[in-house]
Amino acid sequence: MKIGWVFLCAVCIWSPVHCTVRSSGACSCHGKAQYCREDRLGLYCINCQGNTEGRHCENCKEGYYHQRAGDNCVPCNCNTAGSQGPGCNNEGRCTCKLGVYGDKCDRCRGDTPVTASGCEPLRLICRSRNSGRLTDNTEECLPCFCNGHSNVCSSAEGYSIYNITSTFENGPEGWRATTAQGVNPSQVQFRWSPTHKDIEVISKEILPVYLLAPASYLGNQVLSYGQTLGFSLRLDRGVRRPSISDVILEGAGLKVSASLGDLRTVVPCAKKVAYTFKLDEQPSSKWKPQLSSKEFQTLLSNLTAIKIRGTFGENGRGYLDDVSLVSAKLGPGTPATWVEKCRCPAGYDGLFCERCATGYRRRFPGQGPQSPCDPCSCQGGTCDPETGGCYSADEIPNLQMCPKGYYVNRQQSNSCQKCPCPEGEACYVIPGTQEVKCARCPRGTTGSRCEICDDGFYGDPLGEYGPAKQCQPCQCFGHVDQNAVNNCDRRTGECRKCLNHSTGPKCENCEDGYYHSYPTEPCQACNCNRQGSVSNSCNDRGQCKCKEGHDGLRCDKSTCPSCFNPVKNKVRHCRTQNKHKENKRIQIFDTVTKSRSRVEKELRPKLRELEEKEAQQRNTIAGMIKDIDTILADIANLEEIRKSIPNGCFNIPPIERP
Repeated sequence: MKIGWVFLCAVCIWSPVHCTVRSSGACSCHGKAQYCREDRLGLYCINCQGNTEGRHCENCKEGYYHQRAGDNCVPCNCNTAGSQGPGCNNEGRCTCKLGVYGDKCDRCRGDTPVTASGCEPLRLICRSRNSGRLTDNTEECLPCFCNGHSNVCSSAEGYSIYNITSTFENGPEGWRATTAQGVNPSQVQFRWSPTHKDIEVISKEILPVYLLAPASYLGNQVLSYGQTLGFSLRLDRGVRRPSISDVILEGAGLKVSASLGDLRTVVPCAKKVAYTFKLDEQPSSKWKPQLSSKEFQTLLSNLTAIKIRGTFGENGRGYLDDVSLVSAKLGPGTPATWVEKCRCPAGYDGLFCERCATGYRRRFPGQGPQSPCDPCSCQGGTCDPETGGCYSADEIPNLQMCPKGYYVNRQQSNSCQKCPCPEGEACYVIPGTQEVKCARCPRGTTGSRCEICDDGFYGDPLGEYGPAKQCQPCQCFGHVDQNAVNNCDRRTGECRKCLNHSTGPKCENCEDGYYHSYPTEPCQACNCNRQGSVSNSCNDRGQCKCKEGHDGLRCDKSTCPSCFNPVKNKVRHCRTQNKHKENKRIQIFDTVTKSRSRVEKELRPKLRELEEKEAQQRNTIAGMIKDIDTILADIANLEEIRKSIPNGCFNIPPIERP
């Protein structure tokens, strides 16, 4: 270890580069820092003063501004109730909320000051009856959607954009396969792919199979009016020809459908295609049949089904991914500027006048929010807003009246009995039964005796499971879908449907690999560098746990000081050389392999051909040798014959042998 340190110190002494230098003209810190350091990008300032930040102390921190680098940073002083944040531009002008004015966002329309709750919102923008887009031209505005009870509305404050999504990272997320009639088909395979992170449907039947959205997409989705429903779909096999009912919306007794494309074209095969459908009645949105603005919003206010066609023809196969429904919710975030609230007349209450106010009842309960509200006809002046049932006493002749908090018990000589309700609340007997129901439960409680907590609340109001606990709102830090039901356990308060990669009994923590600084903030990915970090986890500031020799928020920087640059350069040079050698070795190996292949494919047949020719030549030569031997034998015989002939008979010269 000591030898290593001696070597490192020697390198530091030898290197001409210093780790930290005093600020000078080269540092360019605009007079806001005394020292700077060097990294791979050059010199950067450290410990910037005067509310400045940046590599050269050239910027002001959030909430401060200056006109040019080097000037003093002064506070923005933005009005917290009227501005969207503490920041401002280089002239000190803050970014104001809708309907707020002034450099510091401290004035309302009419030059009135901003109050703690902001300005009274006006209908500054609306949806155009011509294009369906948001406009500030009030003459083009579509009628307000107030369930038919009002035509006056204004921009609603406090709503932010909220996307209901399905990415299928961990399962099918409640989606299922069905026919257009809602029947589960028998010859259908439906499954989630852990490899591709999507859902797949395969059908042997010729009838189309649809993918049905879960409950988180259904219910009151009127805040999605004018926004979009998007998804990605990949089709394999089948005829793949679009129909007029590829995407279906159902709700409030209404139904619309749309096609995946031009009916004269064919949907691409084995190609992931992204589709987007606008949720309004405009002709360009291509929903059939054509609805009015009020009808389309009525459909969305009680959405009962979203169906996306997954198969086209016999043996069809489809893959669904990346589903998103743009909506809005109460809470911080990017403002949902399209949300409006109605100015309800007497007898109505709610964002869209969807409820009867205290002292009123629905004239036609079966019509729901569309029903007119009439005054209660009870002596007590109040009644059940849905049924019209009276509370304190039944209005039957010759029966005594009971004070508030009591009811007439017909089973016990019409005596007055104490209502089984908390805080002395009134009650009534449900007509045609002997069941007593509390007229009005404290906030967050429900049930005939106010004995259970309402959806979105938890506790034990009557102490049925232990000490009594007043119902209080579930604390899930905004990481649940406000339009969904059963977000938390009604007794323990444990959150059941944490979103945005949050987890924990109150959605207060982030999943492994994600972080946030405060429980109310959305979880963000740590994105730790794989080579430099111990794991993919990080702390609540996004700081990953780095291996030795690495630094930075994501462990993507080296902790070696600049004096080790020569050593790092040599190591980098060696790595480059090794890489070149490795590439050369691979190239040689490829050449040898290709040569072998060429020998096998081209030269070996020629070799066999030459061997065959050689064998033929050998056979020819052997034949010729045999012929020569025969000729020689004949010559020898002729010689013997010549010798046997007496001399002088013939003048024959001797035969010469070859």
